[in-house]
Amino acid sequence: MTTETIFLVDAVFNAAKMINDDFCVASKDNKGDLVTSLDFEIERFIIDRINDKYPTFDIISEEFNPQNKLTDNCFIIDPLDGTINFAHGVPLWGIQVACVKQGYTIASVIYLPKLGELYFANSHGAFVIDNPTNPVEEIMNAKPISVNQTPHNKAIYLVEGGYKFDALARLDKSTSRHFRYICSTAVNSAWTARGRFGGTILRKDSLWDYMPGQYLVKQAGGMIINKKGAHICANSRELARVLLRDGKE
Repeated sequence: MTTETIFLVDAVFNAAKMINDDFCVASKDNKGDLVTSLDFEIERFIIDRINDKYPTFDIISEEFNPQNKLTDNCFIIDPLDGTINFAHGVPLWGIQVACVKQGYTIASVIYLPKLGELYFANSHGAFVIDNPTNPVEEIMNAKPISVNQTPHNKAIYLVEGGYKFDALARLDKSTSRHFRYICSTAVNSAWTARGRFGGTILRKDSLWDYMPGQYLVKQAGGMIINKKGAHICANSRELARVLLRDGKE
């Protein structure tokens, strides 16, 4: 197992131990987007771990470093993906981090603490540890995961970001009607990689939202597409193309 994989699994799992019910909630904008005090605390914890272990790497993160650019050696952090779900007690949210080294994504971790699912990917593939207690020790026995083989016209798919209804009307005519709305790209991509969903599209360009999950899906045998305003994970090229054509703005 790679050094970066073990590092990320350990950092994310321990960051999740900070989660409790004693947090503050604030509004990010006038559209209802929220941020909690735990977003900042978890992100700072992971940043400090990275700075200790990889002091020369750059960091892109949602709360403290959102304007930083992607570099050849960097980490991308989303401390709480699905903050609105989290703040309202809905268990569909996660912590996700990716590592880029020498210009390539080489490891990513998505942890869904309330669901007891810790996903990771590296050059060996994509894996899950269910109900982890000591994931660094359990990592060698992790279960391999792969995307499903459901045809694009029967697959469950998700659309995140922006005003969705026009896209959903187009998709309803061009692919299946099995749409779901989770409000967490971490869950969307993790469950696409595991084969529960067929695919998902994110209609905004925040790296921390899509990079960890796209690498997980890619290593699980899926297809990814990145266009401005359309970041896609799918179980097949056919579904990815449909999501790009009809799911974008």
